[in-house]
Amino acid sequence: MPEQFEFNKELAKIPFLVILGKYDHVLGPRALTYSKEIDDEDFLERVLRDALHTKSKYVILDFGDIYAQGCKMEVEDETARGRKQLYVIILLRDSAQPQIPIIHFKRMEMMFHKIGKELILMDDNDIFTDFINQINKIYLEKKEILPLESLNLQIRSGVNTIQGFCELILEQKQNGKKMSMEDLVFYVEMMLDSCNEITKALDESFS
Repeated sequence: MPEQFEFNKELAKIPFLVILGKYDHVLGPRALTYSKEIDDEDFLERVLRDALHTKSKYVILDFGDIYAQGCKMEVEDETARGRKQLYVIILLRDSAQPQIPIIHFKRMEMMFHKIGKELILMDDNDIFTDFINQINKIYLEKKEILPLESLNLQIRSGVNTIQGFCELILEQKQNGKKMSMEDLVFYVEMMLDSCNEITKALDESFS
């Protein structure tokens, strides 16, 4: 644990700290950027290694006073081993706080893919910093509830996810970009997951 990195103080003020990482085929797990600088390199490496080396897409890691929730994201890259690059977005939270619903990670993943494959593969720090700033703007500045605590917020988040993927598909089509069947199936599956989340929220609310 990083000198607590004053984690408890920081996480008492905000819902989470964000880390965006990548599995580099040469360097191994490495951080690309984060919402708050973390001085303890060993801790940072451990979080990224544990998150990226699990088989599950969504991971939860316990570090005592804090825990990490992560979502792994694949980006097609013809030059890479296995023709894919593996990225992960990690949210560090105070252990007293409840886990964040998966629907939020689906929304963040949609935002990440919306950057565009070419720009993502450039590993440009400014681009990734803008991505994290978008997350902060949604959850910190607008103060969206985490985890979702009301029916209308659950539905709104699910609809936003579906809308985002629809816009992403149309945008690629309008710009003349070719979309692989694998990507299209992935987008549709994510939208169906959001539909299921909305249905679940309605069932639980009215049961």
